[in-house]
Amino acid sequence: MAKKGRGDGDRFRLQIYERMWQRWAWPCILIIVASIVLWWFAPRISIIYRPWNILTLAPAFISLALLVYAFMARRLSWVQCRANHLRIQTPFYPLIISYSRIKAVRPNPFHKVFDPRSEKEARRRWLLPYWPKTVIVVELSKYPMSRAWLRLWFSPYLLCPDIDGFVFLVEDWMAFSRQADDFRTNWEQRRAERRQQTSVY
Repeated sequence: MAKKGRGDGDRFRLQIYERMWQRWAWPCILIIVASIVLWWFAPRISIIYRPWNILTLAPAFISLALLVYAFMARRLSWVQCRANHLRIQTPFYPLIISYSRIKAVRPNPFHKVFDPRSEKEARRRWLLPYWPKTVIVVELSKYPMSRAWLRLWFSPYLLCPDIDGFVFLVEDWMAFSRQADDFRTNWEQRRAERRQQTSVY
């Protein structure tokens, strides 16, 4: 759980992005080292055309970009309840969800939302620590934009597979669920009061 602003809920880190760092960090570091070693010895390898020596660093640059992204994602991905909306923050794309779109907030086992049997073996092993965990499913009346657009920016394990909604795998799911219910209830009460005042005048 991270810091919060005044009047806002806690920032709950999205664990699916932390797992991304654990999965990518060492492979990327090893590729970077291997690429630099290859670049260093490339002039001594006769089959490599000398002007193309620099291309041996291409895997290093790609791996470095992935490493930086995974590190940023680990630190900058969270979900937070605010007075008028739910905010989802990822490294490159923040998203605001109005409480008016939220139909339900409920806990569910991760393996009930995403069926392990439908996953490839590599992903099934990668997600092994999370299958028994509880997630919070926030069901929406409709996404604020197309699912295809959201899939460009978000982990597929952040989007519900069969309905419009989000799946939040956070460390303290009970605290997040409680805050989501409280903030949404307060927002609905304020909206009802405004409507009542408007009708009176």
